Amino acid sequence: MNAIVFKTVNAEFKFDQKEVKDFVARKKAEYDRDELAKLLRVISDKRYESFLNSDDHHYFGHVALDLINEDIGTVTCQICGKSYHADQLKEFAVGYGKSPFDINPEEKGGFSLFGKRRMPSLFGGKRYNCPAGHTLVSMETWKT
Repeated sequence: MNAIVFKTVNAEFKFDQKEVKDFVARKKAEYDRDELAKLLRVISDKRYESFLNSDDHHYFGHVALDLINEDIGTVTCQICGKSYHADQLKEFAVGYGKSPFDINPEEKGGFSLFGKRRMPSLFGGKRYNCPAGHTLVSMETWKT
């Protein structure tokens, strides 16, 4: 199996290369075209494993979140040393949640400056923890 290994500070995710390519082909309208083209060049090598570091390949983090959400892949938690399938991970909201459309306008707050109401800058995203509670990946996916 040709694999894509995505490393974060606390985890090592492993995805089947063909499964990632098929997934990205189905969802390509949801991703930035230029970033996706760069990513496909990296993962299209004939190597047995492609290693991507979250610092160098930040954009793959967005794809990895979507793959995990679809129960694709496995992960090894570097803290507890155990391996898990994606469907065993626990999802949590970061900031104001997965989407700016999930925000309750009554809870947003805001402030008044020179008589005009201004909304604060908001952000949201999601994170996944292993069953033991260790944070494996956390990403901001939107910002206002």
